[in-house]
Amino acid sequence: MKKLFLFLLPFLLLSCGEPTPVVPQVSKNIESAVFGAPSSKVQLTIFADYECPACIYFEKTIGEELYEKYVKTNKISITYKNFPLTQHQNAEHDALAALYALSQGKYWEFSLEMYNLEDQKKGDRVTDEERVALGKKIGLDSVEMQKSLDEGWYLNQIAKEKREGEAMGLVGTPSIYLNGNIMKFKSKEEFFGMIEAALKM
Repeated sequence: MKKLFLFLLPFLLLSCGEPTPVVPQVSKNIESAVFGAPSSKVQLTIFADYECPACIYFEKTIGEELYEKYVKTNKISITYKNFPLTQHQNAEHDALAALYALSQGKYWEFSLEMYNLEDQKKGDRVTDEERVALGKKIGLDSVEMQKSLDEGWYLNQIAKEKREGEAMGLVGTPSIYLNGNIMKFKSKEEFFGMIEAALKM
């Protein structure tokens, strides 16, 4: 009996030890970022480019309020899609970084940081080191994020989102679609008026 116990001892010690931590796997196959109430009668789709001055202006004057008042309260649903313009040197890697953040459940937080950085840069080059620093600030894994940028994990998703924008007739950024129809507005008040009218229909 003593011999049997000694034989089983290593197994028992191993079995009673601390469980091996499970390392979360990052999916390289992701969909577009969606927030809010999927069943809402108001479905917005926003195509944007982080380096685009008009997109930065939209986010600062309308986007943040839209998210706080209508998305977080589940009044509407928003799908965010990346449409990096070829004339913007930073846009594609900005989008890659944002999609990595999406894979970690931090898309909205990262987008705020990315728009703020691009606003400061005014078209100057943004490095991957700066993008990774933004990610670290909101709790993302720096090494893994850098790897995702180096290897272009989400280039296929960006290409897919661009094709979707082109199919919808997109000609510039930002382009905002309300239930599939392009929104044309001249002020913040007009924009929110259109949202409210759609909610009441």
